[in-house]
Amino acid sequence: AGGTAGGLTMPLLLRAVITSVIVFALAMNPPLPWLTSRWPAWAVYPTLAAAGLCSLVFFLQKRLHHSEAEGGKAADDESRPAAFVSFQRQWMLVYLITMLADWLQGTHMYTLYSSYNQPVGLLFGIGFTSSAVFCTFLGLLVDKYGRRNGCILFCVLELIINSLEHWDSFWPLAAGRVLGGMSTSLLFTSFESWMVSEHRRRGFKEEWIAETFAFAQMGNGFMAVLAGIISQVSSDYLGDIGPFQVAIALTALALSLVSFWPENYGG
Repeated sequence: AGGTAGGLTMPLLLRAVITSVIVFALAMNPPLPWLTSRWPAWAVYPTLAAAGLCSLVFFLQKRLHHSEAEGGKAADDESRPAAFVSFQRQWMLVYLITMLADWLQGTHMYTLYSSYNQPVGLLFGIGFTSSAVFCTFLGLLVDKYGRRNGCILFCVLELIINSLEHWDSFWPLAAGRVLGGMSTSLLFTSFESWMVSEHRRRGFKEEWIAETFAFAQMGNGFMAVLAGIISQVSSDYLGDIGPFQVAIALTALALSLVSFWPENYGG
C-alpha cells in the first residue's frame, strides 16, 4: 500500500510516536506524587519508562502484523477456531499464574533469610543442588504417572514451601529448599508437556504450538515485571514474608484450575 513505512501507515506511525512521547513524559514527571513519596524515584521512573516502552513495542508489533495481513503477506494468518482459542487461554491463565507465583518467591528470599539470621548461601546451595538432582529424572516420572498430576504436585509443593518460609529455623527452611528444587523441575516439565500433548490430542495444527509458546514467553516477561511491583507493595505492608503469602494465594488458585484439566501421559 502507498504511504507506508515498514508496513505501517504514516498516521499509525505518527500516533505511535506521539503515544510514546506522552508515556515517557509521564514517566519522567509522574502525575501521581504519592508514587515517588511511597517508593524511591530510581524505582518509579524506570518502571514507568519500561512500561511505556513495552506498550509502544506491543502496539507497533500488533499494527505491523495487522498491516501485513491486510496486504496479503501473512499467508498463515487464518482465524483460529474457538475451541483452540479457549484451550490456549485456559492453559495460558494457569501458566502465567504459576510463573507469577514463582517469580514472587525470588524477590525477597535473600532479605527474608537474612532477617532470620540464617546461612543464606548454604540455603541457596541446597536449593540449586536439589534442582540439579531432581531434574535428571522427574521429567520421566511425569510422563509415566501423568502430566496433570505433575502440575498438581507442583502446586502442592509450592504451598508447602511457601508455608515453610514462615519458620525462623534452619531445618524447615532447608526442607523448603529441597522441595523447591523438586518443584522447579516440575514447573519446567509438567506444564509445557501437558499443553503440547493435549494440543495434539485435540487435533489442532502443529504450527499453532509455536504461537502458544510465543504468547507464554511474552507473558512470562510481563509476569516478571509485575512480580517486582507486587512483591514491593506486599513487603511494604506485610514485611519480607509478604511476597510468599501472595504466592500461596496464587498457587492455590492455580491448583483449583489445574484440577479440571484432563490427564495425559508420555509415549
